[in-house]
Amino acid sequence: MKKRQIGTLVLGLILIISLIQCESTEKKELKPQLDSYFEYQVFNKSRDLNEKNKPGLSVIITKKDSVLYKGNWGSAALDKKSLITETTIFDIASVSKQFTGLAIALLEEKGEIDINDKIIKYLPDLPVAIIDIAIYQLVHHTSGIRDWPTLCALKGWQPEEPLSLDDIYEVIKKQDGLNFTPGSEFLYSNSNYNLLAKIVEVVVDTTFESWMHDNIFVPIGMENTYFVESNISEENQIANSYVFTGNNYLSFSNNLSAPGSSSLMSNTLDLSKWLVNFYIKTLGGNSVFNRIVSKGNLINSKRVNYGYGLNITEINNKKAYVHDGVWGGFRSATVYFPEESVGVVILSNNGTLQPKNILNDVSDILFGSESEKKEKRSELIEQKINDAFFALCAGKYQQVDDKDCHLTFFKEGEDYFVNIYNKDLKLYAKSDTVFFVKEAKAELIFHLRNGKVNSQTLKQNGNSYMALKVVENKKEANINYNKLAGVYYSKELDVKYEIRYMNDELKLQSPIFSNDIIIEHLEDLVFISHSGIIQSISFLEKNGAIKSMVINNPRAKNLLFEKIYY
Repeated sequence: MKKRQIGTLVLGLILIISLIQCESTEKKELKPQLDSYFEYQVFNKSRDLNEKNKPGLSVIITKKDSVLYKGNWGSAALDKKSLITETTIFDIASVSKQFTGLAIALLEEKGEIDINDKIIKYLPDLPVAIIDIAIYQLVHHTSGIRDWPTLCALKGWQPEEPLSLDDIYEVIKKQDGLNFTPGSEFLYSNSNYNLLAKIVEVVVDTTFESWMHDNIFVPIGMENTYFVESNISEENQIANSYVFTGNNYLSFSNNLSAPGSSSLMSNTLDLSKWLVNFYIKTLGGNSVFNRIVSKGNLINSKRVNYGYGLNITEINNKKAYVHDGVWGGFRSATVYFPEESVGVVILSNNGTLQPKNILNDVSDILFGSESEKKEKRSELIEQKINDAFFALCAGKYQQVDDKDCHLTFFKEGEDYFVNIYNKDLKLYAKSDTVFFVKEAKAELIFHLRNGKVNSQTLKQNGNSYMALKVVENKKEANINYNKLAGVYYSKELDVKYEIRYMNDELKLQSPIFSNDIIIEHLEDLVFISHSGIIQSISFLEKNGAIKSMVINNPRAKNLLFEKIYY
């Protein structure tokens, strides 16, 4: 009997040693590949190649309940030349949303929140436009509530100016309209998660920051994770964030406090513990974990690939729970691959980094050949081009950010082409609206609106470039531009804009903008701008007179401005 016990014990020890050796071998094999990638393709990829004192990044990769890899590059503060480590604190921006999602799931599990409740039950001072929205729709970004960064920018707020959760809430309370009927569409909006933070405060009867610290950060062992407003880091270096101007790095002043959607400070060491909890599930257990990675539903029963603060997606054919974040010069991303029990966290203070691209590259290094083979197979799948739809797309487009770049789409014989920089490139179709160019590894997405295609987006190397269709002879439209002129007021934003027609140009002026915004005719009484903050303006006419205008941005639509002066 004793011999059998000893034999079993020895076998167990051999198995443990074998597993440790296997894990050690895996670390040794991956480390040089990952070191080389981050050193030469990420950290030293920017134009100031030979400058070592520049913003950098911190990376940790976990497997099951242990750290598989960690690496740090660059400076946390350029003036002090302090090196980034795994304890350096960064603002993790929208990566914060998954923690808010967990808070909702934990309270839901305890029966303290019913996710189908209308949010007005908890926040009764919200406007009439919002009364039919459920907590569920906030969680999955299907509420239709406008995005506060756009709303605040239209009010004249600059990103380095102070802004609090209470300020954001006041802006939301003044909204008389939505982007769409609640539950009918998915549209990412930071406002959703700020409202979730307010709801948590009502339910737990304490501050959101305090409850999160005691019920999430402490149980997981995240000792240096806190919200911007409650800056408690003493021992660890807080990274400055930097934007690159093309010549040098400029420090970005971080005065935003928007708990719920962002403004969470953390480091890669703490976030690696968060990723390990995806495996061990010490906090929440299987029930809560399954809830936070569940997709949402629209009222038409279509699925939404967004869970509780997590995108439920695939990276190189691997199932992934992922979120990235951008604020000032901070860049952040986390991903957990559930089938491989692998997590990756990337935090950076360099505004030039693109975390999504890095996650794709890292997954290739981690999972290698299998994903490459699947990707190559998927590239061979082509669809027949929809000739009727292409007829809507054909024509000349001008890129928004580079006015000298034009793309012309045309058909020649049985083939389809795009001409760019005087070079004809053959087009292939992934779907009716998505085309790609094999030799340039570029994707072109056409946007259909009201039966017309007036814009397209070129995606290449992780970058996106929007182009607008060139409308020939647009000035020939029978429009009296002078009658559009006047002062317009938005009650929702409490701001005035003036429309002026001067020197054959229609301009939007306001003291809150440093420069005039030129708006160009598109069709009928619809105009577009290349400002970034305003996508389109539609003037509304009644009895031959212009009475109001509606401003649209992709994340804040249908903003009404009444004409108050002619």
